[in-house]
Amino acid sequence: MRVMGSLLFIVGIVIALISAAKLPTLGTTWSDMLPIYGGAVLLAVIGLLLLRWPQIRQRNRLNTASLRASPSVMNLLQQLLAEMQTLGSQMNDLDEAGIATRVNRLLESYVLPFAAALIGSRSQYHVELVVAVAQGERLLNRMWSAASDGNKTEAIATYPKALAAFEQCNLFNG
Repeated sequence: MRVMGSLLFIVGIVIALISAAKLPTLGTTWSDMLPIYGGAVLLAVIGLLLLRWPQIRQRNRLNTASLRASPSVMNLLQQLLAEMQTLGSQMNDLDEAGIATRVNRLLESYVLPFAAALIGSRSQYHVELVVAVAQGERLLNRMWSAASDGNKTEAIATYPKALAAFEQCNLFNG
């Protein structure tokens, strides 16, 4: 189909260029080659569509395919959300080093494997899902940094935003 599309496109362009080069005869507004020119342009457009047909079909398949991530990937997300909610309930009782340690464990045990599994999976997923994961990871890194610098208030203030980012990821599972 690509060869046929390329051939029709090239032939259409060549015929359109040749027919467009003929000037109208004296006393007329349009060239007598105008119908041939229009047909050649149509031929080139058909060739272009045939040339691009596999990509158009692939794009339509991606748009209509199921956008759910695989169950193992979403299982990691559920575990991450459960651990984050536990951290949220215990955060006021922890000191800065405790918050940094817990956030580091979240990153290593759940977030990074979740992101790697999501990107490595063969299933289709929204770009928004990957963006939400990246935002959640960034916010957890901000929490870790604030806690490591001894700023418990900033770490606690960042927590709801990080949780919201990962909860947004959970919306794509439905």
